[in-house]
Amino acid sequence: MQTAQMAGALFARRAGAAPFIATVFLSAGLVFLVQPMFAKMATPLLGGAPSVWNVSLVCFQAALLAGYAYAHLLARISRVDIQVGIHALALLLASLCLPLSISGLFGMPDPTHPALWLIGTFAISIAPPFAVISATAPLVQSWYAKSGRPDASNPYHLYAASNAGSLIGLAAYPLLLEPFTRVGTQTQVWAVAYLVLAVLLIGCGLMTAGNNKQAPVLSAGGHSAAAPAMPRADAWRERLVWLALSAVPSGLLVGVTTHISTDVASAPFLWAPPLMAYIGTFIIVFSNRPAIRHASALQMMPFAVAAAALLIIGNGIIAPGLLGGLGTHILVLFVVALALHGELSARRPDAARLTEFYLIMSLGGVLGSAFSSLLAPVIFAGVYEYPLLLCAALLLYPAKDRWQSAWSSDGLMVMAVGAIALVLTGLSAAGLQAAPGIYFLCGVLCLAAALVFRTRRMIPAAALAAAFILGSAGQPENVVAGERGFFGIVRAVDANDGKLRVMAHGTTNHGSQRLDETGTPTPLTYYHASAPIGQVFRALAPAVNHVGVVGLGVGSVACYRQPGQTYTFFEIDPVVVHMAEDTELFTFLSTCAPDERIVLGDARITLSEEPAGSFDILLVDAFSSDAIPAHLLTREAMTLYLSRLSEDGVVVFHISNRHMNLAPVVARTGAAEGASMLEQLFIRDPDDAAQADANSSYVVLLAHNPEALARFAADPRWTGLQSDGGRPWSDDYSNIVGTLFDTHFGKYPMPWAGDAKKGKP
Repeated sequence: MQTAQMAGALFARRAGAAPFIATVFLSAGLVFLVQPMFAKMATPLLGGAPSVWNVSLVCFQAALLAGYAYAHLLARISRVDIQVGIHALALLLASLCLPLSISGLFGMPDPTHPALWLIGTFAISIAPPFAVISATAPLVQSWYAKSGRPDASNPYHLYAASNAGSLIGLAAYPLLLEPFTRVGTQTQVWAVAYLVLAVLLIGCGLMTAGNNKQAPVLSAGGHSAAAPAMPRADAWRERLVWLALSAVPSGLLVGVTTHISTDVASAPFLWAPPLMAYIGTFIIVFSNRPAIRHASALQMMPFAVAAAALLIIGNGIIAPGLLGGLGTHILVLFVVALALHGELSARRPDAARLTEFYLIMSLGGVLGSAFSSLLAPVIFAGVYEYPLLLCAALLLYPAKDRWQSAWSSDGLMVMAVGAIALVLTGLSAAGLQAAPGIYFLCGVLCLAAALVFRTRRMIPAAALAAAFILGSAGQPENVVAGERGFFGIVRAVDANDGKLRVMAHGTTNHGSQRLDETGTPTPLTYYHASAPIGQVFRALAPAVNHVGVVGLGVGSVACYRQPGQTYTFFEIDPVVVHMAEDTELFTFLSTCAPDERIVLGDARITLSEEPAGSFDILLVDAFSSDAIPAHLLTREAMTLYLSRLSEDGVVVFHISNRHMNLAPVVARTGAAEGASMLEQLFIRDPDDAAQADANSSYVVLLAHNPEALARFAADPRWTGLQSDGGRPWSDDYSNIVGTLFDTHFGKYPMPWAGDAKKGKP
């Protein structure tokens, strides 16, 4: 060991800081490659809901906390060579989980408690190697502080390199790894990189062991100095501040992602930008020369919060569009996280307490994300955690006054505005609804007051809370019911002056029903008789015995059921089932198919339990939402669908989507399985009164043989669909970015985009 330490010391003098930087950079890149990889492996079992991403984020932050706790305990050992030996053993034991895969120990996920299954599976499948390598950043910085280098007194700049690796790793997966490699190849590459990281880690440890100097203490100017002992009460107060400054941005990250998924759009490619913005703030604030000064971030923060609040309370009044809404909310997250993380960086302790600092910072991250991902969906019916965390951010804003003097005389105006907010809210609760513009105007006044008094402590947060209360009270009473579950928020919304009731899942329409209609309800929207799905059900009605439907919605197609036919519905979301069966909301199921079977769970799992050749029609209707379940478009899924068809049966793929062109994906997988295919791009004619309640849609038909599609092939509305020869998707390969490119930059426009938002209040 002594010889190794001498060799390490010699190499350290020649190599400088490069090995330390390379190690933290590689470890961070590996850490952030794991999350999308794990989410992709779990998708065939849980679907493509944004909650899979959010709960995965909590799991990863919890494992990060475990890694930081391990690094903190390890750093307390005075001899670096012993630290290196213990860490080498930990790396070896964690490597037993390689290559990464999903453990089958917990069986298939329970659709009523999917989060518990996801957490448990992560803990035994991914957590060990992830936790060990996540310890790299604090551990290597601790070693660097003892390396004897001139800048050893300030190792925090290595954390910026770590977050740069995180950012590159996160961006590399959807742009480079997912489109061009299989999951099996990805896990093998990750395992090789893990071994390279282990060598680098041990090398950094040996380099440090040759010096093993006591970590110097930073003075206020960043130079070595003696650290005075902090009183116990002040030390704990400082730790609580660290915890709060890290918890609020972490919770806000999940809150913004959920808000975007619910009220803007829920495409998977939109879940990563908030996380990239969040990580980017760490790169800036822990750099030796920050690209954005902390003082500038603090000046921008109240205005950023006000901008987000304006969009939230102005829902239905302000229409920033898709890019405007996305850009505003992500920018707000970036500015708020930059300001609060800047405060965190400004309060970082001397290098001797480095691992403790990172441990508490990681604990705050876990608490914040757990609040937004696990607790908020249970206690809130809407995405209220986002406004709450914006108020909490203002409470953490550096103020000129003390808590005891927060409500001073210059806050009387704000208190008056708050009183107006309570009065208007009370009138709304009593049924005396004022015009929405009045509530919005009063909310704007509250936001203006929050900005005027932004240097106070309590007043800005109180004014912001009043604005949110006013915004909620001023919303039109068109949401008649709403439930929140693991897979999102489902609402029943009355539209067209109360003549139409819509099931809105986020921003997507999952079916509508006329409220002035008596008797058997008429299928509308995508299921209208003139739309492709309606055409198929009407044409095949006499020859159909058993129909399977993947994606329940309000159950519109149930009313195409004929005497003697049986329908089986497959639905992953218990909330959708509950609302579709509620006769006070929708009556498609109760009127047309009251005794038909509804199977709860992911369709890939539940369909596999059905007998082969069961269905004469299999409608796969799970892609109109922005968050497509990619595992339902793979070769393995197509094999399953075709095997459950009768000899002359037909698979009906509803692939209307605002952001992704899925026709080439279906064509490739269908051709790979030898299916015959037809397609129809239906554009609703606004001048045709018969199509007034129809939605434009894109539908693909597949069958074992051309004869099963003969009646549709003779219809000029249907045309043949051929594969373009591209690579078909499989459970370990997909290319979401490619579908976006085809849609927005290629030859496949999305003409139904306007119709798709009819479900939005």
